[in-house]
Amino acid sequence: MPLPVWAKFTICIVFDLIDMTFGRAMLGVGILTDVGNALIMFWLWGPTGLLAAWEAADVTEQFDGFVPTNTILAWAAHKKSVST
Repeated sequence: MPLPVWAKFTICIVFDLIDMTFGRAMLGVGILTDVGNALIMFWLWGPTGLLAAWEAADVTEQFDGFVPTNTILAWAAHKKSVST
């Protein structure tokens, strides 16, 4: 049974909040959490979700914490599904 859109948005927002708070403090495991995050977004949104993997490029974890990538992906994937 597929997840409803509101549940997918909630998951994305929660993961963004975790990334903005705890994700920046966990030095050394940031790349692993970013890759895991991209896999979860792929599960939720399909190939579009893999765009979340860009966060792994920021090894300092300083920039990607301020960009709500998951929420942006959720919004874009939802808009895409509604318009087609």
